Amino acid sequence: MELRPRATARFLRSRPVIECAQCGEHLFVPEWSEYVDERRVRHLWECEACGYVFETTVRYAAA
Repeated sequence: MELRPRATARFLRSRPVIECAQCGEHLFVPEWSEYVDERRVRHLWECEACGYVFETTVRYAAA
């Protein structure tokens, strides 16, 4: 199934998308996620386009 450009643009706006830190390709799902503590989650990303691997950490504000 091929998405139309307009449908693709709407999809990209509907969810958070991260870009590959090396080539800029859109990445939608991390390879894995790790609960660090009650305020941090770490994600490992791997780009299928260029093979670059990197981590991000999401930090939540204290309640």
